[in-house]
Amino acid sequence: MKGASKKDDEAAAAYDISGIACMLRDSGKRRCLVINDEGRKAQFLTIDDRSIDPKKTINLIGKSPDAATRGTMPAGRQCPDKSAAKFKEFDGEGVAYRKPYFYVVGSHGCGRKKDTLNTSAMILARLRVDEDGKPDVEDEDKPEAAVETTYRLAEALAGADRVKPFFLQSLTEANGLNIEGIAVVKDRLYAGLRAPTIDEEAFIVEAEIDALFADGREAYQGKTRTIPIKVGKDAGIRDLAALEDGRLLVLTGPAQEQPKVAYKLFLFDPGKGGPPQLLGQLDEMDDAERCGKAEAVTVIGPNRVLVFFDSLRNGGPRVYKVPATLMSAP
Repeated sequence: MKGASKKDDEAAAAYDISGIACMLRDSGKRRCLVINDEGRKAQFLTIDDRSIDPKKTINLIGKSPDAATRGTMPAGRQCPDKSAAKFKEFDGEGVAYRKPYFYVVGSHGCGRKKDTLNTSAMILARLRVDEDGKPDVEDEDKPEAAVETTYRLAEALAGADRVKPFFLQSLTEANGLNIEGIAVVKDRLYAGLRAPTIDEEAFIVEAEIDALFADGREAYQGKTRTIPIKVGKDAGIRDLAALEDGRLLVLTGPAQEQPKVAYKLFLFDPGKGGPPQLLGQLDEMDDAERCGKAEAVTVIGPNRVLVFFDSLRNGGPRVYKVPATLMSAP
C-alpha cells in the first residue's frame, strides 16, 4: 500500500502520535482527538480533504491520583522491578469514538525501558463531547469536567483468558501484555494488544463499557472475552478503528522490535471471529523516515485511511487508499 505525505505545516503539532479517532461533523470536516505516549494531555484536530489543523489540548489526568477514578488497581500486582509504583504520565496508546464520548487508553503495561509500574498508565479515560466535538461542559474554562476515568480495564485484563498470565510482566523479556489500540462498538470496548503474541496470534480483549465506568470503587463486574486474531509470526496489534457496521480496521506491526515484521492493515469482525481479511501492507519508509513506526489509524473516507507514525515529526501522517467495496458493509 502506498501512502502520500501531508505537508509538515499541515500536520498535528505533536511528536510520537500513538492514537487517533474522529467524528464526522455536519460541516463535512472531521473533529479528531489524538494522544501520544508522553504527558497527561490529548489534543483536538480538525481534518478535511486538504489539511490537518491542530486545536486545543485537554488534560486527561492530573499530577496525582484522582479519588473520583472508578474501580481500583488490581490488588497486589506489581511489575518485575519492585521499585515503588509511581503515578506519572498517561502513556496514551489508543483513542476511540462512540457518540457522545472519545475514549483514551493507557498502555496498561510495565515500562518498556525499565520494568516498573506506572499506575497512571493503567487508566482508561473518556471525554464527553457535544455535536461539534467540543467538551460537553457548562463552563468552557473547565473542559476537564467532561473527563471520567477508570481502573477497571486493568481489572478486566488481569482476568482475561489466555492473556492474564502476561499482565504486568516484562514487555521485552516475557512477552508482557500492553495495549496499543482501542475501538468501541455499541456497548463494547475492544482493547487491541501489541503483546502477548502466541503461535502467530495477537489478541483483542472485549469488555462492557457500562461496567467499566459504573460508579464507585467496586471491582469490574462485567463480562470479558479474549478474541484471538491470526496476523502472523511476531506481529501484534498497533491500533484499531471501528467501522460503521461493527467490523474493525486492524493495524499490525512488530510485537517487540523485530525489524522484518511488516506493518499491515486487516479487516476483522469481532462478532464472527475467524481469519482477518488482509487489506494490504504498508510500504517501507524511505531512509530519512525509516525510524517511523506505524502507530495510529483512522478512517477519513469510503476508501481512505490516515496513518500516523511514532518517532516522526508531527506524526508523519500518510493517506492510504483501500478498496471501497471491502470497507462498505458486506
